[in-house]
Amino acid sequence: IFQERVSPQTVVGWATSGTVAGWVLRDWWQSEEDLEEALAAKRGLQDASMVAEDEEKASTSGTSGSAPASATAEFGMPYGETPMAINAASTMTSKSHSRNPSTGSTSSNLPSVPLASADMLSPSQTAASSATPAPAYLPKYPGKSSSFSPRMQERLTTAKSAILIYCSLLGLSPILKSLTKSTSSDSIWALSSWLLILNIFTFDYGAGPEVKFPASLSTNAALMASTVLASRLPSTTHVFSLTLFSIEVFGLFPVFRRHLRHHSWPGHLWLTIALVSMASGGLSITISGGGWGMGVLGILLGGMVTCLSLGLTSWWLIGLQRYKNEIHGPWDPARPIIRRHWD
Repeated sequence: IFQERVSPQTVVGWATSGTVAGWVLRDWWQSEEDLEEALAAKRGLQDASMVAEDEEKASTSGTSGSAPASATAEFGMPYGETPMAINAASTMTSKSHSRNPSTGSTSSNLPSVPLASADMLSPSQTAASSATPAPAYLPKYPGKSSSFSPRMQERLTTAKSAILIYCSLLGLSPILKSLTKSTSSDSIWALSSWLLILNIFTFDYGAGPEVKFPASLSTNAALMASTVLASRLPSTTHVFSLTLFSIEVFGLFPVFRRHLRHHSWPGHLWLTIALVSMASGGLSITISGGGWGMGVLGILLGGMVTCLSLGLTSWWLIGLQRYKNEIHGPWDPARPIIRRHWD
C-alpha cells in the first residue's frame, strides 16, 4: 500500500470477502455442533426412559412374584397378617424415647393450628390454587420474547458489531492519519517492529475453539503497530484500509484458524502453506521491487527457510541427544538404594 502497488479498495474488498466467508463457515460448524449436541441429548433421554421402563417392569414382576408368599398365613395367625404386623407396635414403642423429638411428642407440646381445608376455601381460591402453580424460578426479563432463534440473534449481533466497527473506522481515519505527525519515521519503524515482536511471543498458539477472542496483549500490540504504521500513509482511505485489514487479520482470523484446526486438520495445514507462500512472495516483491519472478523466488526461499527452522532443526537437536554424556560425580544428588529386609 505504501509503495502504491496495491490499491486500498482491493485490500479492503478481498479482506472483507475472506472475513465474511470465514464467518459463514464458522457459523456452519457451530450449527453442526449444536445439532450433534441436541441429538446426543435426545439419545440420552431415550436411554434414560428405557432404563426407567426396564426398572419398572422388573419391580412389577418382583412384586407379583412375592405377592403369594406374603399372602400366606403362618400357623396360629389370621389369614393375611404377617409376623411383622405384630412387632410393629413394639418397634414404635421402643423408638419413642429417641434423642430426636418424634412427631407425636412435637405435636403434643405445640398448640394446634387449624389448617385451611378445601371446604373453607372459596371456589375462586380453589381454582386459582390449582390452575396457577408456583414457578420454579423467576424469569430474568419480564419483557417480550424475541421471534428469532438464538442462532439468528447471534448472527444479527455479529452483523451489527461489524457495521459499528466499519463506521467507527471511517470516522477515526482522519484522526489516525495525523496521530504521529510530529514523530520521526525511524521511531515509527522501531516501535512497530517491537510491537509486532511482542505480538509473536505473547500469542496463545495452543488455544482451542472454545476461546472466543485471542490473547489481549498480543492483539493490542499488533493493532497498535498497525495504527502507527497506518499514520504514515498518504490519505485517509489508505489509513482506513490498513486499519480494517489489521483488525480482520489479528482479531478475527485467529478465531477462524482455531475452528479450522479443530474441524479439519488437512485444511489447517493447507492454509498454513498458503499463508507462508503469500507472505514470502509479498515480502520478496516489496523488498526487491520486482515482479512475479521475484515473488516466485521469495516463495521458494521462504518455504526452505520455514522448513529448515521448524522441521530440520528440531530433528537435528533430537538426533544430537545420543551424543550427550551424563557425568556423575560427588556433586550429584544421592540416589537411595532400597533393600528388602531379607537381603
